[in-house]
Amino acid sequence: MTRESAQRVRTPRTIGVRKLLRPRVSLGFELVAFAAWAVLVSPVVAGRMHGADGATHTHGSAGAVEPGGSPAGFGASGSMDLAMWTLMSLAMMLPAAVPVLEHVGTNSLRRRRQRAMATFAAVFLAVWIGYGALLLGLAPLWSSLPDEPVLASALALAAVWQLTVHKRRALRDCHRSSPLPLSGRPAVAGAARFGLRHGGACFRSCWALMLVMAVASGTGGGTGMLGWMVLLTGIVTTEKFARKPRRPTQVAAAILAAAAVVAALAFAIT
Repeated sequence: MTRESAQRVRTPRTIGVRKLLRPRVSLGFELVAFAAWAVLVSPVVAGRMHGADGATHTHGSAGAVEPGGSPAGFGASGSMDLAMWTLMSLAMMLPAAVPVLEHVGTNSLRRRRQRAMATFAAVFLAVWIGYGALLLGLAPLWSSLPDEPVLASALALAAVWQLTVHKRRALRDCHRSSPLPLSGRPAVAGAARFGLRHGGACFRSCWALMLVMAVASGTGGGTGMLGWMVLLTGIVTTEKFARKPRRPTQVAAAILAAAAVVAALAFAIT
């Protein structure tokens, strides 16, 4: 093949296709997030297919099913709820961390790439699991109150937090990268330190949104809980991928405020 023919073959379109087909360094973690969604969605789908009469309680797994085919809510009992929270964290927070995982993978030596990414992801998720354990301990404070006012309060708090300077600073910190050592213990420590730093920044940005998720999952399961998961995951991911996240943050604040009003009105009407 001549040089001219090689140049004809390497058009922008073929380069784009080759880039699209190139294996993604973060593919394994994307599949983990997809699997977490599948585990959370499958009991609801199965419950709707079999109807309320065919719904059963499933014990000993993170996908516990309540009557009607709904996943067990947050704040009901023990390790089952922490397992559910871990699944929700994987499903909701891991997709937003994909760009950072790609940064860790591409800036690590090939032979230790997966180890560095796994270290980062483990520390990053540990931040959210720790937050879930804290909320599990605090759940009795709101579980005895009427559902709608608690949910409306959590939504209003999240809407206000979206507009604060602390939210903007935390979101800016979520977009910051970090240099990583290439080998040895410094490489492991660097990936762990970056995971803790990034997890802390994302926690400061999204703690109020995940509080809404904890309250919403405790006030009802099934399709409603999955609806909240989709909405909040969309907010988190949009803010993380947007080049100018201030506008999506403001739009999310308006959506959360409107949802708070709807929840408050629902309680007032009943």
